[in-house]
Formats: sequence, C-alpha cells, structure tokens
Amino acid sequence: MSVRVLKSPAKKRNDDVIQLDRATGEDNFAWLRRAIKESLRGDHKNQSLLLLVGGNDPLSFRLRIAQSHVRHDLSPSAWSHVAFVPELTGTLSGSETLEISLMPQDGFGRYGYPIPDNGMQAGRLDIYQSEKLFPNIALLSLPVPSSAIKASLDGMKFQRGALDCPQLILKWLAYCWGVGVPASPLADGFGIPSAAVLEAAFAANDFDLTPGLESRSSCPEAIWQAANWWQDYYARRRDGQSIRGAFSAKHELVPDDLYGNSPDSGDPGKKTRAK
Repeated sequence: MSVRVLKSPAKKRNDDVIQLDRATGEDNFAWLRRAIKESLRGDHKNQSLLLLVGGNDPLSFRLRIAQSHVRHDLSPSAWSHVAFVPELTGTLSGSETLEISLMPQDGFGRYGYPIPDNGMQAGRLDIYQSEKLFPNIALLSLPVPSSAIKASLDGMKFQRGALDCPQLILKWLAYCWGVGVPASPLADGFGIPSAAVLEAAFAANDFDLTPGLESRSSCPEAIWQAANWWQDYYARRRDGQSIRGAFSAKHELVPDDLYGNSPDSGDPGKKTRAK
C-alpha cells in the first residue's frame, strides 16, 4: 500500500515554523499564548489559523499510524487532527472551532445524524486544553483571510455533492475501529475528514493546502509537511507570504532514532525557543 507524495524542492525547512518547547507543567493554552506572541505577526484578519494536535488515545493512535504512508520513512505522524480557528478570544477557551472530528464531544450532529450539516462541527477550543490528552500541538498561520475560509466552510455544509464528508467519516471510523480489517483509506484516495474539508475550503480560495499530495488524500501530516517544506512554492504565489507557526511535538509512538533520525519528524533543529 502506498500514497503518491511529491518531494518539495526546498533545500531546508521553513524557518518561520519554529519549535517552541513546552515549559514544565504548561498546558496547551499556556503554550498557545506563547506561540501567538512568538510566531504570529501582522493583521490576524488576513490570516487563517489552523490548530494541529497529536492525541495519545486509541483512535488518535490509529490515525497517526495510518499517515505513516505519507512519510518517506513510514514513521508515525505526530498529528491526528486539525481544526480551523476563525478567531482567538482573550481567554482562548471560548474560541470557536470549525472541524470534522472522529470523536466529537457532542456526537455527530443532532440525534447522531450529521447529514444536514455535511458532517461539519462547530465547537470550542477548550476541548484541546489538556497536554496529557494532546501532547503534540502546533499553531499555523496561513496567508488567507479567516473570513473567507469561514465562509467557504459554512457553504460546504450544503455542498455534499462537492465533498461527501459523512462518507469520509464512515470510512475512517471503520478503519479506526477495525471493522472488517480495512486498509487505510488514504491509499484509496479518501482523506482524513478534518483535513479534507479544509483542503476544499482553501482550494475554493485559490490556496493549495497540500501541494505535495493529491487533494483527495489530504491529512494532517500533509498539512504539516506543506507548512515545513513548501514555503518557496507559497511565496511565489502569495506575494512572498508563506505559512508561519510554532509547534511542540515530543510524543513519539516509536523513538525517532530507530527510523534513522528522519528530518521530517518533530525537530527542525534550526530555530528553537523555550521559556
């Protein structure tokens, strides 16, 4: 089983996606406050914020392993989910999220029926506060107005013909739950829902969220690789603007040195900041 992935022509990682080590006892909100201060600049209204998290629960484990086929060394991804954050509030906890989670806090829509909203879920950032549940975290800023992405996601609630999100949800739940011993849906061109819906929203605004991968196979790992390695591609198309952000990704399913110290794993090595 394989997924076709293009290699970026970049010679080095994106210096604007910095490693920001978590301070002792620091939860995800405290980390996010530092990340906002250290990595985000400019007019936030002209940026779109994506939150990447890597969980350590059983379902997140399955998702992280599934994305190993997007990595050249087949090592597990640091990421299990991605959410769009339209706007950050002062307390962070009340900040809105738009996403498609495979383990939504309030279930899959009213009566467990996701069809009316095409699987889209409106939530709050507070569910991602725990560093114990989500030890890996990244905040990415993309050069597309947040209002435009929000409008596209709202519109997709009524465009199931463009992207059938309930179909993706069912395929990935079957894989994660081991129903019928299925293979990873990525190999058949079915992206992870949280990333696939964002891929479509950004494409509607002339921004290729995962230039190294077929859009049908979008996943959090592909977004991560785009942020780290496709900065020159974006700069040529967005008036010198690329993706900025910060991350802390120390939780590994397998020690990285057993995979030959892959440069695609959590440590960019160039630019490290800690409290």
